[in-house]
Amino acid sequence: MHLFKLLSIEFSKLASNKAILFSVIAALLVPVLYGGILLSATWGPYDNLSNLPVAVVNEDEGAISGEEAINVGDQLVSNLKEGNDLGWKFVSSTDAMRGLEQNDYYMAIIIPEDFSQRVTTVMEPNPQKLELEYIQNEGLNFLASSITKTATERIREKLANTITENYTSKVFTSLGDVSEGFEKAADGSARLSDGTSQLNDGTEKLLNSVTSKQSDITKLANGSQQLKDGTALLLEKLEGKSGDISKLADGSAELHDGTVRLKDGTSQILAGLQKAESGSEELKNGVASNLAPGARAVADGTVRLKGGSAELAAGAKELVAGLEKFGDANPSTKLPPYADSYNQIVEGAKRLSKGLDSLASKSVKLSDGAVKVSSGIDEKVVPGTAALHDGLNKLVAGQQKVDQGAGKLEDGAQQIEDGNAKVEKGWNDLIDGVSKLDIGAGKIADGNSAVDEGWQKLATGAEKLNDGAVKVNDGSEQLASGLKEGAEKTSGIETGDENVGMFSSPVQLKGKELNQYEHYRDSTAPYILTLGLFVGILIMSMFINFTRPAHISSLSWFITKFLKLASLAVVQAILLMMVVLFILKVNVTNPFGLIFFAIVVSIVFSAIVLFLASFGGNIGRFIAIGFVILQLSITGANLPIEMLPDNLRALSEYLPFTYSIAGFKSVITLDSISGMMWNMSILLTYLIVFAGLSYAVFLFKKQKTKEHQQNQVAVL
Repeated sequence: MHLFKLLSIEFSKLASNKAILFSVIAALLVPVLYGGILLSATWGPYDNLSNLPVAVVNEDEGAISGEEAINVGDQLVSNLKEGNDLGWKFVSSTDAMRGLEQNDYYMAIIIPEDFSQRVTTVMEPNPQKLELEYIQNEGLNFLASSITKTATERIREKLANTITENYTSKVFTSLGDVSEGFEKAADGSARLSDGTSQLNDGTEKLLNSVTSKQSDITKLANGSQQLKDGTALLLEKLEGKSGDISKLADGSAELHDGTVRLKDGTSQILAGLQKAESGSEELKNGVASNLAPGARAVADGTVRLKGGSAELAAGAKELVAGLEKFGDANPSTKLPPYADSYNQIVEGAKRLSKGLDSLASKSVKLSDGAVKVSSGIDEKVVPGTAALHDGLNKLVAGQQKVDQGAGKLEDGAQQIEDGNAKVEKGWNDLIDGVSKLDIGAGKIADGNSAVDEGWQKLATGAEKLNDGAVKVNDGSEQLASGLKEGAEKTSGIETGDENVGMFSSPVQLKGKELNQYEHYRDSTAPYILTLGLFVGILIMSMFINFTRPAHISSLSWFITKFLKLASLAVVQAILLMMVVLFILKVNVTNPFGLIFFAIVVSIVFSAIVLFLASFGGNIGRFIAIGFVILQLSITGANLPIEMLPDNLRALSEYLPFTYSIAGFKSVITLDSISGMMWNMSILLTYLIVFAGLSYAVFLFKKQKTKEHQQNQVAVL
């Protein structure tokens, strides 16, 4: 009862303040106006495509196909003029380019001058594909660019079907020529029979020729025997030199091994010289940058030491003389009780003077020595280290040439080794070849002796060949009969327009659509309803005072404010649904589910807004606006979530608009109660989380208020 009383007081205050009351009423109407305006349109993006200007440039010069003139470009233009798929504008190339630059056209289609000429190559060995050019002005509108590109694909399909139909028609027409060819082939086979009789006469002549060549075959046999004797002698000579060739190959291999070891040695020497060169570089730099300046600094210091020690020695002498004059001028200093002290001072001054004299004389020698050392470093050590470095540089360069020469020597030895190995292999291959040649020559000799016998058999074969010619004649008669039958069958093939159409376009699409939108607005309704409900609650929060009364607890304070905002959220949801269902008459598969889900969404949004407004005030409301902007394009409003990049798709799983939009889709177009309940369960999780956060904010503010009051009492 206490909570209902507090809630009644809140609404009484709201009713008593006319300005705030009218503001809240206006806020309640924000989702209604927003949704009513955006959902009132029943047209879709494809309803007025004929108003979309697209330039068409026909540069086709036509062509001659056989004896018929064709112009595919003119046919395409005629077909486009008959339809109203898009707002076709038939202009010149110059006007089309100027229109694209001035954003007058969304796209330009260019039919090139050789368009028809390419059609005539369809039956040639190297046919040329038709090229239909298009230029899109995608920057004007992305959806329009997609629509115009789809239109070009449809034009391409129609042209492809037309060209295929022409090609098929020509193929079917050529079948008549095939039938005539079969008939001609039958006549030719009859003539073939006459030719076989002539073949028989030829075989008789062949037999006479074979018998007349018998003596020549005998001479061939004798010559082949002489060839056999020669190959045997050649094989014997080659085998005698095989050992020398092997020794040459082994020696070249040993030569190559030696050059490899030489190359390794020169490489090691070069590496050592390079290290020495690097060390000499460091020595030269160290002497020039450290030792020489240090020696000069020491020489300068000893010179100053020499001058200072001389001045100190002179001063010490003057001190001794002054003390003695002081003693002479003051005899009392030599008498007790000052005599001992005075004598000690004088003696000390003398010892100091003596020591400084010694220091002055030694500092002269030290200064002279330091100057000589510095001069020696500048004049000899520095040039010497530079000369050492230059010499090592030249030595390294020379050694590099030696190393390169050793490498070349190794390569040459390798080539000699490879060449001699090839020579050895070639010599052995030559021996094998001559051996085979010798064997072959023997076989030739044996074969030629058998040729005579074979020649006689050839005469017998010629007689059989004549018999075969008779059989060929019989077969040619059967061939003529078969070709005639083939001509009759090919002449019976159907070549009508329906057959041509079947070959040119054999596939037709047959399908159906599920959960079809009645109007384009049905697809945007989930996003519009979600945005309208959130913005309405955000505006209403501006007219609710979140200051805690002193006489109630934090829990009562939180529940009162939440119930007040949630009640207004329910009212705005019901008003919006009444407009959507009864005034705009949006096609909804589950009206009661839509109302129920809208109320739940509105209450969840009230919890989110309550937390942001109570936590940060106007700053929190500004964060809420940013929260809305964040969700505009990654929660399934424009693109399916599945099409988003991986990082944005992962982020969308944590945003409430994702489940609000998906839930509205379930009850508006998908008729899925399970989908609505699933998304509602996720949204109720948001309700619990943000309600808990809001209560924590109220507890924190109560504690701050209590501490402030205690501080005021302490001051009093």
